[in-house]
Amino acid sequence: MKFIHITDTHLTTPGRTLYGIDPLARLQAAVAHICAQHADAELCVITGDLTHWGEAAAYGSLREALHALPMPVLLLIGNHDARGAFRVAFPEVPVDPSGFVQWTHETSVGRFILLDTVIGDAAQGRRSAGYFDAGRVEWLRARLDEAQADGVPVFLFMHHPPFGVGIPAFDDINLVADDARVFGALLRQYDHIRHLFFGHIHRPISGSWHGIPFSTLPATAHQSGLDFLSGTDLFTHEAPGYGVVLITPEQVTVHISDFTYRGPQIDPASERLQG
Repeated sequence: MKFIHITDTHLTTPGRTLYGIDPLARLQAAVAHICAQHADAELCVITGDLTHWGEAAAYGSLREALHALPMPVLLLIGNHDARGAFRVAFPEVPVDPSGFVQWTHETSVGRFILLDTVIGDAAQGRRSAGYFDAGRVEWLRARLDEAQADGVPVFLFMHHPPFGVGIPAFDDINLVADDARVFGALLRQYDHIRHLFFGHIHRPISGSWHGIPFSTLPATAHQSGLDFLSGTDLFTHEAPGYGVVLITPEQVTVHISDFTYRGPQIDPASERLQG
């Protein structure tokens, strides 16, 4: 199975730039590249911060841009999104009984569980950290129990990572400590979770946590500087990217595509030995 992972599109009102970048133009370029290179993907998942200020016009641009993709798109919200405005723009996206944007999706390789780590209406509350309260924990526990009973593997998706990544500016605004401890204790009870995908960091990072492999990606919008010292959140114009994820029963492989690269592509067979 192949699927596409996109994160942190940060759309604004059309025509408005953000940190010197047009996030809509970036997303449109990513979509065009996906259509040209990966139209065979089973689906696409976008892990939050769909917009930067949660404006209705930004969600409208998002819907229009994603319409060109030939595969289903699964959307999560992040701390820059407005849950209410998102639900108006995308009423077809499932929510749980408490109104959180989280649900399960069956795929050819297992069950995707998509989680909502946002407190309140983020665009109004302006809280950057992630939250996963007791009600959401119990909802996830029930979904994990169901997948275990059904004998299917699970792939988790969320915006905020539930752990630190060693970058002080982000470790302060990941899933809050108490919620992260409870989340981790829950996941340690299961052995059918194959991978955890998240956004929020605007950098390519991979590793494992409690034995669960994880990965995140560059944003399609601006990137975060790799700064382990200052604790200051600095944004950069490093290359954006999206993920091309290949899953088999034995393996999960995550490629990162720099869809803006326009440099040479050199066939090594054309090079002659010198000297």
